[in-house]
Amino acid sequence: MPELLQRLKAAGYSLHAMSNYPTWYKLIEEKLQLSQHLDWTFVSCTGPMRGLRKPAPAAFEAVTAHLQLPAQQLVFVDDRQPNVDAAAQAGMAAILFTDAAALEQQLQQMGLKF
Repeated sequence: MPELLQRLKAAGYSLHAMSNYPTWYKLIEEKLQLSQHLDWTFVSCTGPMRGLRKPAPAAFEAVTAHLQLPAQQLVFVDDRQPNVDAAAQAGMAAILFTDAAALEQQLQQMGLKF
């Protein structure tokens, strides 16, 4: 997965975490160093998504408002079907994560170049 994230970032895509984690997302960052590949922009305990949680529509509205982009220009990836369904309902392209190879294939089928 890190390789795929790095290729997406190198291709110029903006990558953001959208997480329901409490403040212990910082422990995950210390261990996995995900910020090498993405920004922890949307975390339910801080920032533009503070107090909001997926799959609430307001969480997705916070994302589009903060990024100043229409939902149709965003791709949401999550390992929980209710969150994927909510993103699709919000107008985002939504992918249920199963593994990195499947995600790569789905992104390429959407026309992303990386």
